[in-house]
Amino acid sequence: MIIRGHHLLCMLGFKGLGYDEEFIKNMDKVVEKLKNDDDVLIKLVDSVDNICEKCPNNLSGVCKNEHHRDSIKEMDDAVLKVIQIRPGESMKYSEIATNIKLFMTEDIMNDICRNCSWKGYGYCVDGLKNLR
Repeated sequence: MIIRGHHLLCMLGFKGLGYDEEFIKNMDKVVEKLKNDDDVLIKLVDSVDNICEKCPNNLSGVCKNEHHRDSIKEMDDAVLKVIQIRPGESMKYSEIATNIKLFMTEDIMNDICRNCSWKGYGYCVDGLKNLR
């Protein structure tokens, strides 16, 4: 499985909402797989991933939102840096979750996600609290 950095935070608080039904079904499938088997090997990336596959912002393998000043890629890189994983590295999801618990804080998450349109719902921060 391939997951981009910022999606590690999105998955923590996923509530079945998203861009459209196809995206939601795909995200739910990924989240459920990780909940049911935290030994799944994940390759961490700072580009489109398995969740992006069904995103309407995915234009032939490139996120159209990455052209903004505070790009999605910058969020990916920031998350991976905080949890001490390099892009391209592969780890079990259980190990990734441990790193999130150890290194990610609400303040850091709020800073990284400051421009995210989903931030206002508070789902991701709640997910981080529940992870702990």
